[in-house]
Amino acid sequence: MFYDAHERKDRWCRVLKKKIVFGMVLLLLSIEAQAQALKLADVLEAAFAKSPDLQASALQVNMRRAEGAQVDGALDMRYGASVGLSNEAAPTVSPFAATETNAAFVAGQVVKPFADGSTLTGTLKYNRAELIYPSTLNPAFQSNPNPLYQHQIDLIYRYPLAAGSGNPNYTLQKEASTADEKAAKLRTALLKEQIAAQAIGLYAQFVLNDLSVKLAKDATLRATQLLNDQKKRESFGLVEKEDRYQTEALLAARRLQLAQAVAAKQAAQTGLNRMMYQGADTVLSVHFASPNIQLQSVASLLERAEQNRPVFKVLDAQYQAAESRLSLAQSGSDYQLDVVGQIGTRALDGGGGAAFAQGFNPIDDRYIGVSLEFSDVFGKSANKAAIQKSLLALESIQIERRKASLDLETEIATLVDALRSNKLTLQASKAQVNAEKKKYRAQVARYKKGRAPTSVMIQFEGDLRAAELRYVIQQVNLGVNNYQLALAIGELDALMQQQGAAQ
Repeated sequence: MFYDAHERKDRWCRVLKKKIVFGMVLLLLSIEAQAQALKLADVLEAAFAKSPDLQASALQVNMRRAEGAQVDGALDMRYGASVGLSNEAAPTVSPFAATETNAAFVAGQVVKPFADGSTLTGTLKYNRAELIYPSTLNPAFQSNPNPLYQHQIDLIYRYPLAAGSGNPNYTLQKEASTADEKAAKLRTALLKEQIAAQAIGLYAQFVLNDLSVKLAKDATLRATQLLNDQKKRESFGLVEKEDRYQTEALLAARRLQLAQAVAAKQAAQTGLNRMMYQGADTVLSVHFASPNIQLQSVASLLERAEQNRPVFKVLDAQYQAAESRLSLAQSGSDYQLDVVGQIGTRALDGGGGAAFAQGFNPIDDRYIGVSLEFSDVFGKSANKAAIQKSLLALESIQIERRKASLDLETEIATLVDALRSNKLTLQASKAQVNAEKKKYRAQVARYKKGRAPTSVMIQFEGDLRAAELRYVIQQVNLGVNNYQLALAIGELDALMQQQGAAQ
């Protein structure tokens, strides 16, 4: 065949561009072949280990735990002390009255609350009081002894008979705090589910693009072989150059599709790398094993989901906390009725040491008393509002649980239908691929014998490529649906463990 110089130059440029593009594709593919096969479990492990959202969620758990420790502090023993000096001068109408009083005191107190609502209080007070009289007053008319020392020790036990009995402020807040901490832990599991759902989508996209690259390579190879055969036949004058043009156009289209598939895979690889918080250019390859879940009725799958999914466990924990707060609010409507027992000493002496020593003698200087204290609030508007708020919180959680159950039932039903449909479609798609391969091979044999036109060869090759692409799409969709159903019923971890054991 003869071409003018301009045509040869254009042809050479086109061939050079094709070789450059094809060489880049082969380079990327050779680099990819060296990458370690990546499973979905590997993606999730990396994402969970480095997710800042999960780290923040762990901090929330620690915060709830700290709040629980703060509630425990309600039973801590409290103590205090005070010391003071005073001088009091006051006018008087009696010539026998003191004009000034100098006083000093030291006092201390220890309070120990108990889990049953009772409290034990110990107090100590040591006073010194000195009266100052006018200098004109005869000492016989001044108080004696002066200064006067007083030492007082008391133990007071208070036990609530109505409000405060059982220490609801402690016990119920402790129950609510424990439930809050449990809910915080479960929210971490809930966040992991969200990350897993995102990871499944990115992983499936990368798998699909990876398979698309392999199909594009096969299609490019078929087109290359066809063009080589075409050139040989053309050299013997068996076909016209217009037939070669058709094959060259086919090869150019297949090379473009291969370059596009590689670019799409590169974009999916970047997304998957960032999902695992590693370098965007890290080369990945996948080991995709489509799982298989034994399908059951939607009601049975929903029952399994409600037992496994953290969203329901979170709501259960929130409901427990709300119940504890309701009981706490209801306890506030009780009237206050406390029985108080007190025992102590009352020492009074003119000598500081003697008064202090007598304070520890409960036989001669003692005080014993029992009292009953009552108090209540008219209207109790604040308490009624607190009860109403707690009841509304419980109702809100119940509604949220019903909504979660309905939404999950819809999701499971949709996934079950998709799985059944995809299984049937996958079988039909596989059968079509086998049929298209037979058809194409037969057509190749006819073409080599000169019994089939080039246009039909190109059409059959396109039919085969389309059938193979539909098949891999169905394969990936089926695998994704299985992973999504496992995630929906809360058994994704178990499914991947089964896969790992099988491999």
